[in-house]
Amino acid sequence: MSRSQPVLLALLPLLTLALPTAAEAATNGKATASSVKTDTDDPKVKYTADKAVDGLLTQGWAEGASGYGAGSWLELDLGQTIEVKEVNLWGGNLSEGKKSFREYSRPKKVKLTLSGGPGGPVEAELLILDQMQRYDHVLETAVMARKVRVEVLEVYEGFVFADLYMAEVAVNFRRSRSELEAYIKWLEGPEATKLSEKHEQSIKDAYAKIKAAEFGDRDAMDFIMDEAADGADWVKPKVLQLVDVGFRAAAIRPDDTALDALRKLKDPNGIAAIEMAMLRSYGKAQEELEEIVEIFYAYSELIGGPDLSVPNWGQKGWSPGQLQSFGEPVPIEINLNGDLYVADIGNNRVQRFTYEGKADAQWGGDKADITDAWFTEGRTWYVSGAASGEESGRFINPLDVELIPMGKDQGEAFAVLDTTKRVQVFDAEGRPMIGWTVQNTNTINSGVGGEGYLAWVPKKQRLYVVLGNEMIAYTLDAQEVGRWGIEDGTPNAMEVAKNGKLYMAFGRDIVMYDVDGFRHGVIWSTDQLGLGYEDLDITIDDQKRIWIVTDQGWAFKYKTPKKLEYKVKMSDLSLVRPRIAAQDDILYCVDRDRIIRLDAMQAYLDAQAEEAERAAEAAEAAEAP
Repeated sequence: MSRSQPVLLALLPLLTLALPTAAEAATNGKATASSVKTDTDDPKVKYTADKAVDGLLTQGWAEGASGYGAGSWLELDLGQTIEVKEVNLWGGNLSEGKKSFREYSRPKKVKLTLSGGPGGPVEAELLILDQMQRYDHVLETAVMARKVRVEVLEVYEGFVFADLYMAEVAVNFRRSRSELEAYIKWLEGPEATKLSEKHEQSIKDAYAKIKAAEFGDRDAMDFIMDEAADGADWVKPKVLQLVDVGFRAAAIRPDDTALDALRKLKDPNGIAAIEMAMLRSYGKAQEELEEIVEIFYAYSELIGGPDLSVPNWGQKGWSPGQLQSFGEPVPIEINLNGDLYVADIGNNRVQRFTYEGKADAQWGGDKADITDAWFTEGRTWYVSGAASGEESGRFINPLDVELIPMGKDQGEAFAVLDTTKRVQVFDAEGRPMIGWTVQNTNTINSGVGGEGYLAWVPKKQRLYVVLGNEMIAYTLDAQEVGRWGIEDGTPNAMEVAKNGKLYMAFGRDIVMYDVDGFRHGVIWSTDQLGLGYEDLDITIDDQKRIWIVTDQGWAFKYKTPKKLEYKVKMSDLSLVRPRIAAQDDILYCVDRDRIIRLDAMQAYLDAQAEEAERAAEAAEAAEAP
């Protein structure tokens, strides 16, 4: 959360009710620790063990010994022997969200000891992932215990500060209603009702103050954030008075009015507060807050603006000229002018790149937005270069783009298939002409390397759509004229041969099919392309030559299916789900959200020259006395 000091502070200026200390609270339990950190700016401020059992996530215990915290410990004396079903840990400094979490050390491996009950101590070693979280250790069998000791064995070192933080420790967080009966009874009484109404108005006043100010109001924003993260100010004193150590985090709930205000404000500074509200929630409420956090992070990236220094041929991202695949193959086509059309799947658009590698046009919308659209299921909210949508001219994750020559005077139209199984055809200027949804029962899945393809067969004047293991033929006025199953299953690449037949790749084999579904057989396999590759793509250039690129980085150029013209190394790195296009011996390949451009002929000649030079040097060395 926004603070002038990079440490956990006590309470807000707007807090009107003073909190009693743990020693003053008329409840059971206390906490002790191996050491305590003293604030370097204010020696009066100490991060004592009781701050890890006060129910608040914006403050906590910090160890004060030298080093990064390995060997430090925190112990809860619950004040009585109770049945412990789970132990809950909020590790790290959470006051400023991910920023403070990374800056300070946090537990990696801890030894948990439950003692003070019949049967002796129960121990467990816990490995905690390096992420903001509530770690819930559920015991296989409930244990009667009085003391909970957390010993830090290993740490994730802070990037800036060495001090190790523990924001909160609790027991039975999701199973503690019976221990909160006195507090719940007070919440249902007239005093709490009156305080609640007054507090709700204070949130509304703070919200109005922020909206009225030209650049917001920091104090009002901090107030709303703390109420969302650590509950309403009027409940905190009663929690210390009525709730035992170990159960206070469960008693303090995120303030709904404050959370609603943060949602409406859409200020990315509120992310840390919403994250803490999420960390003190569970079930459906936690899931809803997780989604809000995702949306806020995406929105924060969006309002940060586009990258204005995108290199030619792209890089990962959502700005014009950037590509975003989330690991899916990114189809590419090239027109007679040397312009490249790219189905930018994660950005819900089609981009056009010039011969020099500059993105000069896009379709699907020209305004970036946030979305969770992704195949048949949503994904984490992210920034998309174009808003996803089902309206004409928009896409939801375009799977393929195919160029359609319309004659000398009409240029080249193009068709796009997206994950909703919708085909849209655009004229040479990019204006939508017609669209339709393919009737097909196959589910289009992500993470499998591509399950949807388009192929334009000039001899038939047909657009063929492949969805899974089925191919459907259409005229450009959306009339279905044929449908057949693909004998080999779902292809991982497809291209139209110059004779109007289809090349389809299945794993490491390329098979020829007729457009009516007749299978001619395997044309290329490891016999021609070598061993070791797992994926490939195939394309036909402007001279009707056949190009194949494997994920090992080798490019093959064939005059005919049986006559190899040459092969050349396109990349020393393995390619990830390559998609290729070629013209005038210039080969383009989309890999890792960028376009690799290779003068294949020149690269081949250079390789030949290097080989000849090495042979000459070897011969000269052999002749030397």
